[in-house]
Amino acid sequence: MSASQALGGQSSCGRAIGPSLDKIIKNAAWRKHSAIVAACKSALDRLETLPASAPTDPASPLLGLSLADANLVLHPLVLALEAAYGKIAEPALECAFKLFSLNLVHADIADCGDQPSAILRLIQAVCKSGGIGEEAVELAVLRVLLSAVRSPCVLIRGDCLVHIVKTCYNVYLGGQNGTNQICAKSVLAQIVVIVFARTEADSLDVRFKTVSVSELLEFADKNLNEGSSIQFCQNFLNEVVDANDGAAENKNLEFSLPTESQNGDASVPKEDDKGEAGNGELNDGPKSVDGTSKIREDGFLLFKNLCKLSMKFSSQDQSDDQILLRGKIVSLELLKVIMDNGGPIWRTNERSGLKAEIGIFFPMLVLRVLENVLQPSFLQKMTVLNLLEKISQDPQIIIDVFVNYDCDVDSPNIFERTVNGLLKTALGPPAGSATTLSPAQDVTFRHESVKCLVRIIKSMGSWMDQQLIVGDLNPPRGPEGDNSTENHSTPNGEDGTAQDFDIHTDGNSEFYDAVTLEQRRAYKIELQKGITLFNRKPSKGIDFLISAKKIGGSPEDVAAFLKNTSGLSETMIGDYLGDRDDFPLKVMHAYVDSFNFKGKDFGEAIRFFLRGFKLPGEAQKIDRIMEKFAERYCKCNPNSFTSADTAYVLAYSVILLNTDAHNNMVKDKMSKADFIRNNRGIDDGKDLPEEFLSTLYDQIVKNEIKMSSDTSAQQSKQANSLNKLLGLDGILNLVIGKQTEEKALGANGLLIRHIQEQFKAKSGKSE
Repeated sequence: MSASQALGGQSSCGRAIGPSLDKIIKNAAWRKHSAIVAACKSALDRLETLPASAPTDPASPLLGLSLADANLVLHPLVLALEAAYGKIAEPALECAFKLFSLNLVHADIADCGDQPSAILRLIQAVCKSGGIGEEAVELAVLRVLLSAVRSPCVLIRGDCLVHIVKTCYNVYLGGQNGTNQICAKSVLAQIVVIVFARTEADSLDVRFKTVSVSELLEFADKNLNEGSSIQFCQNFLNEVVDANDGAAENKNLEFSLPTESQNGDASVPKEDDKGEAGNGELNDGPKSVDGTSKIREDGFLLFKNLCKLSMKFSSQDQSDDQILLRGKIVSLELLKVIMDNGGPIWRTNERSGLKAEIGIFFPMLVLRVLENVLQPSFLQKMTVLNLLEKISQDPQIIIDVFVNYDCDVDSPNIFERTVNGLLKTALGPPAGSATTLSPAQDVTFRHESVKCLVRIIKSMGSWMDQQLIVGDLNPPRGPEGDNSTENHSTPNGEDGTAQDFDIHTDGNSEFYDAVTLEQRRAYKIELQKGITLFNRKPSKGIDFLISAKKIGGSPEDVAAFLKNTSGLSETMIGDYLGDRDDFPLKVMHAYVDSFNFKGKDFGEAIRFFLRGFKLPGEAQKIDRIMEKFAERYCKCNPNSFTSADTAYVLAYSVILLNTDAHNNMVKDKMSKADFIRNNRGIDDGKDLPEEFLSTLYDQIVKNEIKMSSDTSAQQSKQANSLNKLLGLDGILNLVIGKQTEEKALGANGLLIRHIQEQFKAKSGKSE
């Protein structure tokens, strides 16, 4: 046995870690890295005392080591990586790769808690070392991260998974050379393949295909290819994937991940010693506290963060535009990779947590590019067309998109806009219009668009053929089934609002009820027409919707419509509620009476009340609305004020304070003493408690009352020329499903902030 083989003792972990610790000691700068050298020597001494085999410690992340020993030997690796010195980072990264690839690490890793585990600290240090700026270190980091995600004995979750993806993403955008960037992109794609294969199977140990680097670079990044870079990167991927496959002996069937009693997380199931990866007999994935699969949560989380990465824009340095464009393109390509490998996020049984996010992401990133006929980026649009071609090959996805978006009143018309965008691209730029496309690029776009349209038609035909086969195999529905269908076919409920249809779209499910879908679609089209009319002239829109029986004719029905319907202009809602005509006045009263302010403090109640509309500009309209609010608040909280007049005056004062505190145009801000002085004697000649007013002042100053998203309308008007320059006109309409005739949101930053608010508002909703 050679000296290098003897380093680290006889245990499996010792043989993997020992030689690397010895290299770190030799390469370290003795004065600068004295603490690292001491930690390495201490770890080596401990490893050499360990037996070749030892009882498994279920709390330890390393095979054959106790928890204390695991922390001891991992500590010098973390220190070496955090030192940001290439000569000692490389052996530390090599050691980390061995641990993951040989399946010596068994852990459930999630970035949570104030005291991260040793393995989590190791991964964080690996990610950090990617910023050292050395080519060899970048490749080593990519290899370790892919190996960690690839390991069937490690469940990387939550923020830790996102951190890994962002690290690879940053190497791709700012790598030291083209080969490293191709490797980073390939690793990103491979991680996506692994995560979503596990998401669909709900298991860690599944079969998945190795990414083809040449296919990944089909349209973009050809300029990064440096001679044999593609082959090098393909070998790089194969090496990491095959390294884990060849380490089955270290999975140790007696060893399980930490259980709930040990670290608060449910355990990952042990591998069945009779089965192999992908044999179809997969264990259920580990469950979170609410019973949801942790593995599937990771898939949803990764998709959401790819959406966020895709929406990064340059706000100042325009020299970054090419980097940002490449970042957006790689996000599209990763979505295509997801589609290539099952696309579970589009499946009905998985869409509940992501339906809103897809409804924002797809129009923003895909339809925006598709509908740009005159001045598109060739690479970006070819990536989109390639993605749409992949989507259109799956009949079930086509039907799912139509049913769950185009037939849902609260969702954008993704199918319709996709087909229209493909049709516009196939027809080419209008005659006489200025375009940046060359004749060859125009022909390519037309050809690819027609291919997509043909595939969509074929997919719809294939789906119908499949349903006919299923229908022949199933007996006809009985009277009970007919009654069920009949109940769902009525677009309006008794209250005049749309019913919540729930049509399941599993591939082998029963026939869709064509009548129900047709009525849902027709209902949505007419409702959107009414919403568009309302956003131009509220009274006309309400009259149209009542006459078309899309809403009931009572003030309560109209109030419920204004309160619960998406796509309505908050400015127009406020304008309508402040109208002095008899019917709008009754609607306003019904609207305010629908709120329950019981137990809410005054500032919280105003914030809650104003979140659905923007107060009108006319003082008389504000007066009517706030007077009714004060009356309702006092009715819900009878002991709050002496009279409703007190609440009315104080509500006005709070609105003035909110404007004063958060409007940049106001130079001399109202102080707390000013606010208290302004409200003296408003309670039937008496003063309200100073402590109450002081607390209310602090609430408003620290946390602005944001009345609606329409507050940016004036800024939008001023930024109109910038919109045209950036090509952002109408993008908001794409995002939230409004008609294209409506006013666009405005400047780039406002758009992104709005989308982030949309994600935040809808993240907790489930269809």
